[in-house]
Amino acid sequence: GFRNVLGENNKFNKEVMYCYVDQLDFCGRDFVSALRTFLEGFRLPGEAQKIDRLMEKFAARYLECNQGQTSFASADTAYVLAYSIIMLTTDLHSPQVKNKMTKEQYIKMNRGINDSKDLPEEYLSSIYDEIAGKKIAMKE
Repeated sequence: GFRNVLGENNKFNKEVMYCYVDQLDFCGRDFVSALRTFLEGFRLPGEAQKIDRLMEKFAARYLECNQGQTSFASADTAYVLAYSIIMLTTDLHSPQVKNKMTKEQYIKMNRGINDSKDLPEEYLSSIYDEIAGKKIAMKE
């Protein structure tokens, strides 16, 4: 179905994915709520390479919608942060994970992702709290 099309690598599927992401409006949205909207819209593909492409496109689109409004040095920062949020969601909300990531570990994990600089600690702290309070409901 459509959900599987998004992560495929052929030209047609890539264009469908770009069209899908390009019509999402992230303007003025905070990063976590934008990521939530994005990830709750379809099922993430299983392969890391496909997830990579989707996250890169998400990051680029988020920055395009919020030019000059974020503390991100580049789309790379947004991409790495988005990945870390997915990892955090899985870590905190998966019953299989016994030793949950602490806020300190989460902040440490994101050191230097902003063009070798750190994102503000209070910003990462608020992301941690938000995800701890409500997981991103990714489709199984």
